[in-house]
Amino acid sequence: MRTHTLPRQRLGPAGVSLVELLMVIAIVGVVTTGMYTLFLTTTQTYSDQAVNGRMLQNATAAMKRITQNIRGGETFWAAACAGIMPATVTATANPASSVQITTLLDDPTARTEIATTPSTGQPRSNTTIGVLSVSGWQVNDVAYLTDGMQGTRFTVTAVVTGANPGLTHVPGNDTSSAGGGAYTYPVATSMVYQVGLNQTISYGLDTLDPTWLTRTAGGVKRRFAPDIDVLSFSFLDGAAGGVNPSMNPANVRAVIVDLQVKADTKDSSVLPAGDRRHRLTSTVQRRNFGS
Repeated sequence: MRTHTLPRQRLGPAGVSLVELLMVIAIVGVVTTGMYTLFLTTTQTYSDQAVNGRMLQNATAAMKRITQNIRGGETFWAAACAGIMPATVTATANPASSVQITTLLDDPTARTEIATTPSTGQPRSNTTIGVLSVSGWQVNDVAYLTDGMQGTRFTVTAVVTGANPGLTHVPGNDTSSAGGGAYTYPVATSMVYQVGLNQTISYGLDTLDPTWLTRTAGGVKRRFAPDIDVLSFSFLDGAAGGVNPSMNPANVRAVIVDLQVKADTKDSSVLPAGDRRHRLTSTVQRRNFGS
């Protein structure tokens, strides 16, 4: 009688062949490489965005500060006086790498209401402008008489004390806003403003590494925006009818500000010297300049 031998049954789990092991290693390698590449790309993108964000923030902050000063946002409270205020801008080079701005500060303590008599108001043509107080006033002080609608700039020729205090001036030497030459200033809303405070602000670059945008006011120089490596100013000259880097302050109509900021982190993919840069240009109309 014939007998047959049955195949031996495997009692445990089957082993892994070399081919299968190599395939698994290859798949894991591909997936890991893809994930690592994605991680590097994401990290680089985030880093680039952070660098660009800091550059834009520095440039925007610098431009905002300069344009605020040029527009005269910190100057006289009465818009009617804008056209008759002394305001100057001077450049130090051609084209300018620095600009100097003289602005009038608004000091509420230097205002005084005009006298309550006559009740109908005081014409600008009065040789003496009655005020409630002449405390702090001196001959040759420059003053503004304004009700917010009209404005007159005059020089004090005499200070009248006593029961009827007032400021004497020469009406023919006054400078008035449009329509204010024969204006009568109502007593309820008019004030005389003493022009005793001027501030000169200068902007420039500190050429140390890293470069800084500097602001000098009151004789004190401060660095307030880092990595600004280009700063230039040019001017729209009303007399010349175009852009003039070395304008006459009397003719300037607007200031063109051009600045460039560089990244605070080197980037080997950017030439030259691995510095990424961003540039901003703004044309600023100064309200206190001529029209």
